Amino acid sequence: MKKFLQTLALFLAIPATAGMAWIAFAVIHDRASYTGALAAPPSARVAVCGDSQTKDALSPELFPGLFNFSTAATTCDQDAMRLQDVLAANPGRFTHAIIDASPLKIGHDESRPVSELNAARVHLLLHIYHLKDAKRPLGSVSRLLRDVIFTRKFNEFRKSILRGKPWRSSMAGAFAPEKERGFLNPKLRAKAEADLAEKAGRVNSRPPAGESLQYFAALERQVASARAAGAKPVFSTMPLSRPLRDAIDPARLAAFSGVMRGLAKRLDVPYLDFLEYDLPLECWHDGNHLNREGANLFTPVFRDAFEKASAPVR
Repeated sequence: MKKFLQTLALFLAIPATAGMAWIAFAVIHDRASYTGALAAPPSARVAVCGDSQTKDALSPELFPGLFNFSTAATTCDQDAMRLQDVLAANPGRFTHAIIDASPLKIGHDESRPVSELNAARVHLLLHIYHLKDAKRPLGSVSRLLRDVIFTRKFNEFRKSILRGKPWRSSMAGAFAPEKERGFLNPKLRAKAEADLAEKAGRVNSRPPAGESLQYFAALERQVASARAAGAKPVFSTMPLSRPLRDAIDPARLAAFSGVMRGLAKRLDVPYLDFLEYDLPLECWHDGNHLNREGANLFTPVFRDAFEKASAPVR
């Protein structure tokens, strides 16, 4: 019996060790890619570290000087940490920092498991990246496992490992205009509409904007980080498609806009509010992600509004 148990332990230890080694390799590799990606190009003067809405909406090709370091499924606290990292890695480089806000993020709670695998992965890697600061506990590893195992992303994680790609996308982020038309594509319409319904339900079921103190505290931290680095902060809100806006309780959207305008006034930060900016349906991949057509149409509009808002007062 003792020999059997020893054999069983050895049998189980081999795949467990291999799995841990593979994850360690992935973490080390992704951390290295993140460190390298923090270095902005010499022409960069404006930084933005939002989520996938911002990543897909703003093309650096049409906004000279923009460093779009946004990545998918980040939470508000992750955006704050990543902006701080970008500013620290490029001292004196940026004149402005765009701080993006979205009603889809209202109600985020750090005690709740992150529903997106990418957000859980970013959470782990950010904490590992900041271990040298002695501010990010190693308990993030257990939180990552909890986030992955107890959410709908577990099967995606398992399949990605089997394909040899343990993480879904790069932590570094960047403008990636690969998305197609969603609502006008018969193959993608059902998925786009299901995604829209899920996001509208999420917003409608969460606490109102005025009660989401943690979210707005994270925005304030980004303002403080920008100013400490010598960059002028600018608030922004990316557009939502009309179908998604129609599906969200209008009182909640109005409350969000009201709180954001009040916060911008209190902190003396310009606010570029494009929440209700209408773009044709062919510009949308789903309810809140623009495709390349949408980015090509929206980026010049946003760029002009930014330049007007950030121009020196005479």
